[in-house]
Amino acid sequence: MFKAKFIEDQKYYILRSKKFWMMFLPTIPVSIIFNLFDTSLWVISGLVILYIGLIIYDFLNQKKIRGYSENKMVEMDAEEIRITTKKGEVVEAVHLSKLEIIILKNDYSMPMEKLKDIGQELTGNYKQNYVMLQQGGQQKRWDFEVDSYYMFNQLKKLIGEWEMRGYRVEYLNEIKA
Repeated sequence: MFKAKFIEDQKYYILRSKKFWMMFLPTIPVSIIFNLFDTSLWVISGLVILYIGLIIYDFLNQKKIRGYSENKMVEMDAEEIRITTKKGEVVEAVHLSKLEIIILKNDYSMPMEKLKDIGQELTGNYKQNYVMLQQGGQQKRWDFEVDSYYMFNQLKKLIGEWEMRGYRVEYLNEIKA
């Protein structure tokens, strides 16, 4: 069985990028405070207030990120893909036998795993993992974030099992920036 955090809104990716930026921005006022000893008290006070403001902004941003990603899970097995709550209650379930097509990405990976990924994240090219389900001419896209390589291996095994069972699995060719 495959389990991952369900991303409820595409805004999650923008907030994740902002969080990454917020790791670097507070270092600027702190480095100025500690490197300019003969600076006036007003400048230091302003930098301290800026630093506190950045920390508060980061805290609020982190709270929004949790709201978009930590309330639900995507669970996949050989016969069904479902969204569940933290308590295990099924919110939505799709039986694979009822799907026309399961559309997958060619490669799944963890966000900001490599230096190249970090650069792309900072420029707004967000690493996204998702599965698209086509049923009755309609498409659903379920985004998720995987937290371990073990789960990636589980996903690969599961995809192989879907193909062996005869489900129509297609791979999405994404244009690399």
